[in-house]
Amino acid sequence: MQDSDPLFEHVRSIMTQVMAVLYTNGYQKLHVGGMMRLIGVDDIMAKHYDLDRIDIDGDFVKQLAASLVVQETPPGVTVH
Repeated sequence: MQDSDPLFEHVRSIMTQVMAVLYTNGYQKLHVGGMMRLIGVDDIMAKHYDLDRIDIDGDFVKQLAASLVVQETPPGVTVH
């Protein structure tokens, strides 16, 4: 269900691009709460994820290379 939602796909694309920039610049962890705030989740919800991290490793790079597709913002969607 989520996989067919254009907004879900757009958010996934944004997260992937941010992770690629972080990895390129030597970072190997993504702060989940910070990412949530970047994509517009309110602070009350995002703070529940401030202790969570996503590892950005060689597997991420392989997945990125296999599925790199730049997606446009769906019509009518505002990204914060």
